[in-house]
Amino acid sequence: MPDITKTDIGRRMYQLHKEKGVEKATEKIRESLGADWKIIPDADIRLLEQLLGVAWVSFDTRLWEKIPFGQMRREDVERILDTGRFLDLDTAPKTQVLEELERVLLKGVR
Repeated sequence: MPDITKTDIGRRMYQLHKEKGVEKATEKIRESLGADWKIIPDADIRLLEQLLGVAWVSFDTRLWEKIPFGQMRREDVERILDTGRFLDLDTAPKTQVLEELERVLLKGVR
């Protein structure tokens, strides 16, 4: 069994917290959309989760917790997805991606 460092454990814990935060947000969005959730393609759901992960890593925890995921409408989700559709997450400047996500996710929050 390989040696596991405290740094490795810390990274894994951080990743688990991120995944849990994204999972909770996605669940709130799913509940908010109701039947509309069923018409969102799986690829878009994966993109949504990826974008929420980018936001989770970048936003202050207190700010993240204020985002009204449970009040999102289909239009809000489409605006989030448009960020990922129009900006290549691997090549676009991180600041550009975050600015777009902030516009949608933090609308009315502060």
